[in-house]
Amino acid sequence: MNVMMRRFKKMASSRSFGLDPVPDPGTIDAKVEQDADVKVATKSESEDKLTSTVTTELDSSSTSMEATATSKEVVRAEKSGSHDLPHEINQMKIRNIKPEDVEPPVVNGHGTETGQIIVTTIGGHNGQPKQTLSYMAERVVGSGSFGVVFQAKCLETGESVAIKKVLQDKRYRNRELQIARMLSHPNVVCTKHCFYSTTEKNELYLNLVLEYVSETVYRVLRSYTRMKQHMPITYVQLYTYQICRALNYLHSVIGVCHRDIKPQNLLVNPHTHQVKVCDFGSAKMLVPGEPNISYICSRYYRAPELIFGATEYTTAIDMWSVGCVMAELILGQPLFPGETSVDQLVEIIKTLGTPTKEEIRCMNPNYTEFKFPQIKAHSWHKVFHRRLPAEAVDLVTRLLQYSPDLRFTALEACAHPFFDNLREPNACLPNGRPFPPLFDFTAQELAGASSELRDRLLPKHINQ
Repeated sequence: MNVMMRRFKKMASSRSFGLDPVPDPGTIDAKVEQDADVKVATKSESEDKLTSTVTTELDSSSTSMEATATSKEVVRAEKSGSHDLPHEINQMKIRNIKPEDVEPPVVNGHGTETGQIIVTTIGGHNGQPKQTLSYMAERVVGSGSFGVVFQAKCLETGESVAIKKVLQDKRYRNRELQIARMLSHPNVVCTKHCFYSTTEKNELYLNLVLEYVSETVYRVLRSYTRMKQHMPITYVQLYTYQICRALNYLHSVIGVCHRDIKPQNLLVNPHTHQVKVCDFGSAKMLVPGEPNISYICSRYYRAPELIFGATEYTTAIDMWSVGCVMAELILGQPLFPGETSVDQLVEIIKTLGTPTKEEIRCMNPNYTEFKFPQIKAHSWHKVFHRRLPAEAVDLVTRLLQYSPDLRFTALEACAHPFFDNLREPNACLPNGRPFPPLFDFTAQELAGASSELRDRLLPKHINQ
């Protein structure tokens, strides 16, 4: 079995299956979907290659295989520590122009190096007073093909902020900015304001000024792994619940699918343990009947319908990602650490078993290849290798369903018994401090929820 897997993975890494282009899906610009002529094929060469390659991996495998421990580490999507800022964001200064009411101000120059200052203006529209703000750049806290995120301090208030700088295609409005302006929720990162900057090459950059949160779920989990400890179940509950609550807001109130839920995109305050979903560079409002790109979401957290090439998917892809994140918090390592899209599907099948024809149709009605060897589902209790509350295993199974329609919605997940401990009258953090706000739902968040669901969501000791 192990020899076969090594041979397959070597083959998979040396062949192109038309499924894994070079850029990380989380960094795909919104214009990709605007430019692309997205077509749904009834049967493609990629389907044949996907099926034949997965068959090569799984054929003749034991139907009762044991979960294989992996030492592969999550590919870091962020950089920690203090670094000098790149020259591309050097020497910003105000350009003396009159921006339109709906457009952020434009700042002329390359940016700011460590210790230097960005000066911009906010307000001045709809009767609001114009205000000048100065930011001193301190250090890079994240970078990638999308651009760079750096920590800065507002000199007027002393407040720390994060500034995300991304290259802006002048032909299009920035979808991330449009979505960010709509968001206001305790479990979603707050966008304070934004501005554009230009370079000598006449490149235009969008700079989003965000609230600064010092940690991510990824780094918190890694700290436990380094100490060879499991994350306490209270934090697994607390983090997973807040992710689900944020997604209910995004899916049901705003109508947005995040499309890149992963530990690196989940900020956490190390003192209060409040979680905030961040990075809306891949987010989109999904319109029924309108096609979307299937190469989206970071691989370890990518829903199987995306691997099968579905283009008319739903917000259920985010709920699959939540299941993967929750399982990772329990395990201390990724649940499905595929090296390619094909390998990702293999990892999923090894745990969930071979999807039925009906499940494949639910994931992508246009996918017609069903020649997969029959592998039985693996026991979740054997996958986790530790004693867990039965409710934890139950929630993971309800999130990691092949059929998108069978997955829990975000609000259904919030009401799951796994989170009942959070609803206890005297529940608190392990250090005795109170939990962050968990149950201050707005009427919009609960719109459409049945009375039974509301009763399960809202603790009886909290006055509504």
